[in-house]
Amino acid sequence: MKAKNISHILIVLISALIFFGCTNSRNIKNDERVDAATLKSIIESQSFVFIARNVNPVSGGKRDLSSGYDVSVSKDTIISNLPFFGRGYIASISPADVDFDFTSTKFTYALKPANNGWSISIKPKDQTYLRELYFRIFDNASASLNVTSIDRSAISYDGYIAERKIIVVNKKK
Repeated sequence: MKAKNISHILIVLISALIFFGCTNSRNIKNDERVDAATLKSIIESQSFVFIARNVNPVSGGKRDLSSGYDVSVSKDTIISNLPFFGRGYIASISPADVDFDFTSTKFTYALKPANNGWSISIKPKDQTYLRELYFRIFDNASASLNVTSIDRSAISYDGYIAERKIIVVNKKK
């Protein structure tokens, strides 16, 4: 009788693990992901967007993110809209300064081929607290981003690479 109860409990536990493991995965629209040729082109032309799907703080577990968190990269501007979870070593004056929300126009961009993709190091020169944005981009457009800061604990993000949407506004004369 006990062996039968244990096997029923095991079946229920395994079923629950499979169910919750499948429902936790994020669905990424196929039209957001880029193909290999487009990926190579946008990486080399320095014109892409990193879409963050989850965050991995040094302390604490991995957290899923809602939509709207990204880093837009172009030849002349980096625009970051990323949340921060972790330890700050210097108190911020404003609560708005907690996240990695910034625009940088002075930075270095170093692209290197890596196994199954590329690595990109971006070092903003006009952000006093930020040391480096380090992207690891894979051939299937998935990517990770490690952010190192002077006044905060390190943090990483997982996501994917998409094309930048350039919006042109026609002005009527």
